[in-house]
Amino acid sequence: MVKIRLMRVGKTKQPSYRVVVADSRSPRDGRIIEAIGHYHPRQDPSEIVIKSDRAVYWLGKGAQPSNTVKNLMRISGAWAEFTGETPPAPPTQEEVRKRATAAASVSEADETPESPAGEEPAEVPEAADQADAAPEADDTDSDSGDSDSSDSDSNDSDSSSSGNEVKP
Repeated sequence: MVKIRLMRVGKTKQPSYRVVVADSRSPRDGRIIEAIGHYHPRQDPSEIVIKSDRAVYWLGKGAQPSNTVKNLMRISGAWAEFTGETPPAPPTQEEVRKRATAAASVSEADETPESPAGEEPAEVPEAADQADAAPEADDTDSDSGDSDSSDSDSNDSDSSSSGNEVKP
């Protein structure tokens, strides 16, 4: 099977990729059939160049793109040319910069309400609930009127009768 996928090139910690057509059995950076583009994710904004005519040719021959390459083809317009859809409008520089920053994505998540209009989710302190639950179990054993030493003796006899625990 022929795949359209990324081949990593570039120095350590500075990746750039070639968009290549390769046999699915060959290794990631191994033998290729044809290089049809490149992708430089470290540039601002990322540089994506794909030869649309060659990509459409290989897709027509049955080559399967990887998920990442399919997304890159959608951005470059090659996927729309293959499927006959209208290509999406290219994002403006401001939209690209806004999506690219981590702070922008966090602020967008804060602005979008996840609950119905006007309702705020109730806060439940989970750690406090768990801390309160553990002492109650200990208090119920000690409230029975037995001393701690008699409880441990009765527990020892119970565990020896069940045979599940091994004593040292």
